[in-house]
Amino acid sequence: MLQKDLEYEIQDTVKALFILAGKNCWNKISSNNIVFILSDFNEFEGVDLGLRKYRRINNSKLPVTLGEAAGMLRRKYHDLYDVNLYIFRSLKKGTIIEIQYYRKSSLKPDYFELVKDNPPMFHAKVAVPAYALEGGKFDVNWKSGGGLHHAWKTFLFRSFWYKVRRKKGKE
Repeated sequence: MLQKDLEYEIQDTVKALFILAGKNCWNKISSNNIVFILSDFNEFEGVDLGLRKYRRINNSKLPVTLGEAAGMLRRKYHDLYDVNLYIFRSLKKGTIIEIQYYRKSSLKPDYFELVKDNPPMFHAKVAVPAYALEGGKFDVNWKSGGGLHHAWKTFLFRSFWYKVRRKKGKE
């Protein structure tokens, strides 16, 4: 992939992300008014981030357009190793997509030598809550607050696993 194709690569990955989210999430994902926030993977590394801290960090970022996001990534292009796209929040008015990138300079020196000339890899990912790991659809916004449906499913999941652990302790 050439540096000038970065915007097209992001668009293709967004399409794949929407397909993936459509298969796994029960709510409709708005493809109108898509904006992006960028996150360096290192800003989350080494810190025990609960969902609240993660949301607080990303909520403080200003969303940008596709062109602006591609421009920011273009400046870092030669240091990009892995670029992951997640749906940060989807509303009726539009969708905020988080572009989380991992730098080549963050890699171990011996591995860096192997991949230093490789173009960045792009991935579409959907974060899955624990109660949906074995199948079933979930709210795409569960990481951004979730709502009543997510709270109920989490409660049921935790109470089930609490009972299973308690039974194992008695045996």
